[in-house]
Amino acid sequence: MAKNSKYAVHEDFQHYPSFPFPFNGAVVSLMNAFLHTDTFFRQRQVKSAAQVHWVKSDDGTMIRVYEFKPVNPDTANKRPAIVYYHGGAFVLTYASTHVQAMKVYADELGCSVFLVDYRLAPKFRFPKGFEDCYASACWVAEHADELGIDADRIVVMGDSAGGCFSAGVAQKALDTGKPKLAAQVLVYPALDKSCSTRTAREYTDAPMFNGVANKKMWEVYLYNFPPANIPPYASPADRQDLAGLPRAYVETAEFDPLCDEGRAYAERLEQAGVPVELHEPKGTVHGYDIVPESEITKDSFQRRFAFLRSVFS
Repeated sequence: MAKNSKYAVHEDFQHYPSFPFPFNGAVVSLMNAFLHTDTFFRQRQVKSAAQVHWVKSDDGTMIRVYEFKPVNPDTANKRPAIVYYHGGAFVLTYASTHVQAMKVYADELGCSVFLVDYRLAPKFRFPKGFEDCYASACWVAEHADELGIDADRIVVMGDSAGGCFSAGVAQKALDTGKPKLAAQVLVYPALDKSCSTRTAREYTDAPMFNGVANKKMWEVYLYNFPPANIPPYASPADRQDLAGLPRAYVETAEFDPLCDEGRAYAERLEQAGVPVELHEPKGTVHGYDIVPESEITKDSFQRRFAFLRSVFS
């Protein structure tokens, strides 16, 4: 796979190729097997230290939620919490970099981080994964006392497809009145099933994740629904009224088909009176932050930390 020189990608991320993302069930299964194996070897110690909770989803299915605690937890006070939804185009499981990041967030912020192992498409299409994500956020809030969590300081956070879940959960929480969320953190989020923005249409061969894969992702995820009848929360950008949603941190990647929809959502939140912080690091591609040694990645993490500290304080 040759490097793509069409985009002015920063040298830290130039090794990312442009390739057709596979949504074939057999290929996805193999990729998920690889991700589990890679996580086992790279993050075995971190993951083994996490506490596993079993949470009941809307249809009665029990799903795993991993809780990562800070290295020196403050047992005298209740901790804030992040409910985290990993990316992976709705079809891939969490990566070793996700597990590593969960521990970083927990230690840096002194909070508990709950990584939700939601069900994946194409076997489980919308609304199954979303229901798992919403049920997990509710579970954390409902069990806050026994978990040592401050129910007033719960944040939903996610990257890519996980950003879609975070935005959708925030919307449903507003509509239903539960759980109470302090903020939403959306990292290069997938928000708009129409794939009609400029970056979604033009970045058809962008590195790492492109417009062709983006369109196919939504087709697979929303296969059970006609385009004119997409249910609420599936494609968060479809929601007309964003007033009342929790404060938000939105981060985009410059050469990402999802870039414009992330920026547009942030602008609409601000117009609706929702406090928003928008971070747009230049020269970046989708998933750029898996390069931890990059100064761009380090800066982005510091910005996320700063936002979350302001929420937790």
